[in-house]
Order: sequence, then structure tokens, then C-alpha cells
Amino acid sequence: MACRSNCATQDHGSFGACARAANIKVSAVMVSPQRPMFDRTKTELSAYDAARRNGIQPEGTTLTKVKAAENASRALGRPYNADVDPPANMIVNKDVARFVNAGA
Repeated sequence: MACRSNCATQDHGSFGACARAANIKVSAVMVSPQRPMFDRTKTELSAYDAARRNGIQPEGTTLTKVKAAENASRALGRPYNADVDPPANMIVNKDVARFVNAGA
């Protein structure tokens, strides 16, 4: 038996013949020139998702903004929230964040 386990006919002479008959295709993203963009997007969105699961609200989904929000969270001692906190790149310690928020 040379066919794939889920072959409907199970009458092919080889595994290759069975695969050709099934018309299996490689995902277009995996062989396209846009692969680096796909990989970068996947990395950035997984970092954003991890930040959100930790209660952090970054200013955007790019890796730079997510890392800045994580650094701001460490400096603040609490999860950073871009909706109410000053820009993440301005937060270097708790005192600076308190001073920036005082005017709001």
C-alpha cells in the first residue's frame, strides 16, 4: 500500500502518484517574496499578544512599541497602558511618569 492514509481510492502505484493526484500545494506565503514580511508580522503580533496577556497596552503592534511598553511597565512597576500613560519612550522611572501625569 503506497497511498496516503486518507486517499479516497487507495489505488495509486506510489506515494508520489497519490500526492500528485491529490493536487497538494505548498502555501503561497511559504514560497513567495513576501515571506519575510509574513514572518515579521507573525513575530510582532505574537509579541503584542504576549504583552496584552500580561495586561500591557502598547501604543501599537510593532515590536519596537511593544518592547517600549514592556520597558515602561518595568519602570512603572505595573502594566503600561498607552490610553492613559504618557508615551512609553518618555517613561524611564516611576518619578518621571508621575511628573508627566501630574499635568494631565
